[in-house]
Amino acid sequence: MPVTAAELSERRVAIGRTPVLARLRDRLLTFLTPLLQRPIYLPDQKALLSRDGGVCPDDGSRLAFDPFRPHRHHCSRCGRVLEGERHHRAWITRYQIWLSERAIHLALIGALDQDPALSRRAADILEAYAARYRDYPNRDNVLGPSRLFFSTYLESIWLCQVAIAASLLDAVPGIWQEPAVERVREMVAESAGLIGSFDEGWSNRQAWNNAALIAAGRWLDAGELVSAGLDGGHGMRAQLEQCVSGDGMWFEGENYHFFALRALLIAAEILRAGGVDLYNESPSGGALAALYVAPLKTVLPDLTLPARSDAPFGVSLLQPRFAELWEMGRVRTGQPAIEKILADLYASEPPAISHQP
Repeated sequence: MPVTAAELSERRVAIGRTPVLARLRDRLLTFLTPLLQRPIYLPDQKALLSRDGGVCPDDGSRLAFDPFRPHRHHCSRCGRVLEGERHHRAWITRYQIWLSERAIHLALIGALDQDPALSRRAADILEAYAARYRDYPNRDNVLGPSRLFFSTYLESIWLCQVAIAASLLDAVPGIWQEPAVERVREMVAESAGLIGSFDEGWSNRQAWNNAALIAAGRWLDAGELVSAGLDGGHGMRAQLEQCVSGDGMWFEGENYHFFALRALLIAAEILRAGGVDLYNESPSGGALAALYVAPLKTVLPDLTLPARSDAPFGVSLLQPRFAELWEMGRVRTGQPAIEKILADLYASEPPAISHQP
């Protein structure tokens, strides 16, 4: 961030000569097609955390997420279809994260394929959020202030994705129109202000707060936000020094290790684009590199993570959602252990989905 025309051109060439990248691009396009064929849906209410929302009352299974069915929710175990406000507001949590991530994909493929329809739909999503953001009340929260969600760290994930999508749209001439882009900037600044007001100390959630401040600061060209996320009292550099053990594990255990690492990875890439390469710093670079391989030292023989503390049982490292993390770790650190886990992941069938809550 910001993305340059030269970078986009380089990626187009890479996709054109690499069949696996072309297939990935085409797969993303199939996911995006429904968003081009229907109006953008933004919920009237903010997300709500409740004991019964999003869970089947018969067997306790988590209800399946369908982004195009906001009011009818299917239990994948017993087949029951459930409705009601609690289930809808639980669905909203996943939907707002999903929609902001789709904005990234629309903006990315739009810029790479030079397809204005995709870029315009990404801009539509951000502009719709900007028009509605202040309508969501900053109340009924669990962990810190938030408008769209019930906890600050969730808004941080959302804001990271909004800022990344916005930076990709900046690279497409004529997509942004004033005053719409100014309203998006105001929303990003207000959301960053909320996030910055809630310091979560050394928590894994603070890693996402830091990433959001860095992403928002880079897009807004607001150096004070970047500095807060990078060098604040519990900023990214301090967390890498204080929260990573000598063997490379995040201090809160495996269940939070990957959640924190995802935030650190995103923030490191945004900073790298701005000339700050944490992988080449000491001691930050050593801690970042260690975070990628530390879980491989304690993984069980079937490549599932130990279910310590509040971690769920049977989480496999062979899930496709881990591929991006391992790929980035391989590129940035070159560690042989990552090559091995990637080979195992790509050679395996995806593990069966658990319906446990």
